[in-house]
Amino acid sequence: MANTRSATLSIRLKSETKRRLARLAEASGRSSNFLISDAVESYVADQERMLAEMRQADRQVKSGHYVRHEDMKAWLLSWGTDRELPPPKCVCGKVHADESPRPRSRG
Repeated sequence: MANTRSATLSIRLKSETKRRLARLAEASGRSSNFLISDAVESYVADQERMLAEMRQADRQVKSGHYVRHEDMKAWLLSWGTDRELPPPKCVCGKVHADESPRPRSRG
């Protein structure tokens, strides 16, 4: 069963944003409250995912599992050239399961 409990939160919006929100609510057939709640839930979920990814990346760097910026940049800049470089390797020297070559375009 979904959690249907909610709490009231007061926010300040610029007048123009409030007008745009009202127009959007009317056009979509939804309430302004629904649109705001949906937007906040989406934003919070995105921020939680981003922070989790940043924590994972920090752990990988601290444990020596990363690709040097210079190597990645050189590889990306080589795409579509006659001298495309192979994908850069992890600085730890090991081959990881997620290190698969970039699919070549057909054409």
